[in-house]
Amino acid sequence: MTGHEPTYQVKERSATDVTVLVTVPAEAVKERIEGAYREYAREARIPGFRPGRAPRSLLDAHFGHDTFLDEAKKDLEREHLPKALDHLALKPVTPPALKPATLAESAPFSFEASFSVLPEFKLPAYRGIALSAKKAPAVSDEDVEAALAEIRSQFGTLEPKEGDVVQEGDVVHVKEKDEAWDTRAEASNEVTARLVGHKVGETVTIDLDLPEGRSIHASLEIVGLKQVRLPEVDDALAKDAGRESLAALKEELHQGLEASRAREHEAEIERALLDRLLEQTEMPLPTALVDEIAGEEMERLKKNLAHPRSPLSFEDYLARKETSEEAVRDDYRQAVTRRIRRELVLQKVAEAERIAIGDPELEALATEEAKGDGEDPLRYIARLKAEDRWDGYRSYQENARVLRLLREAAAITEER
Repeated sequence: MTGHEPTYQVKERSATDVTVLVTVPAEAVKERIEGAYREYAREARIPGFRPGRAPRSLLDAHFGHDTFLDEAKKDLEREHLPKALDHLALKPVTPPALKPATLAESAPFSFEASFSVLPEFKLPAYRGIALSAKKAPAVSDEDVEAALAEIRSQFGTLEPKEGDVVQEGDVVHVKEKDEAWDTRAEASNEVTARLVGHKVGETVTIDLDLPEGRSIHASLEIVGLKQVRLPEVDDALAKDAGRESLAALKEELHQGLEASRAREHEAEIERALLDRLLEQTEMPLPTALVDEIAGEEMERLKKNLAHPRSPLSFEDYLARKETSEEAVRDDYRQAVTRRIRRELVLQKVAEAERIAIGDPELEALATEEAKGDGEDPLRYIARLKAEDRWDGYRSYQENARVLRLLREAAAITEER
């Protein structure tokens, strides 16, 4: 570069933080100051002068000389910081902080900007990771029967119940103030289980503390009862479910459960392999970035708890959890750290393996997924794009390929 061109250089750099130094030559500084005067002159309405004709001395008297120097300084920073980042191939992950600098009218102008960047790190060997894993659990007859019971319940019919005592499985018509609805009394449900044993006409008071700080306080009047009449488990039920026979339905359920467990087993192995890879990866993260994201998630929690319909305030939440705000913030920091490390390692492997999914292939994947879920592919793709989730969906599919590569290339031994 010549003395008539700006210079961009890295002044300081650590694994996660960078300071760049930008120097703009005096000629460019002078031109930018003159531009500030011209812009003010065009906009200013000064008696005795047409727009753009007021002399600099009068503009100085009217606005102050430092005003034009400050405008020129801001313009130069806005113009040259992006150019410096592009020239030096730097991608800030936190907003650049500008060090206060002074601009002189007849001298080069230098300023510094500091920010955090993602670290460069060495990826350990990711092919052939040794892992001991159990086999996927086998599907038993009991598992098939449980799945069949779910289908049976879908074809059950409601009918009035004799008697007035709530039993497990009953459909209970309840009322609270001006609202009324049906709910099923189930032992597995902490709320509706409280209705079992009570009679029609009684009011049941429910006070429950649920996980994640939620609580329920309600007074439910039992208005009426219905019972579910379940169909017989036979070929007629199978035909209602769209299958030729009960045997065919059971075989399909068995195959579906096997496929589901195989997928879950593969996902568990992939998570374990990624954890093993993360354990072997040295990767410092920018503290400012982690704190920023953790702070955003903390504020989101506070906002949700401040909602008028939230059963707890933030202070109640802390008391219920027997914790402090700083401890919650630290939990967020740890979760954010794990999430960023995971994404960076997956990206690094994807780059090494040249795993990248373009739009045509991504649309084909989305089409296949939508068809599998019984959804219109065009509508599904349009929704992903309209909700600004298209790039996230791309990352999800690319990460899935990386995880599959780790699993297929791993040295997995079966636990006995």
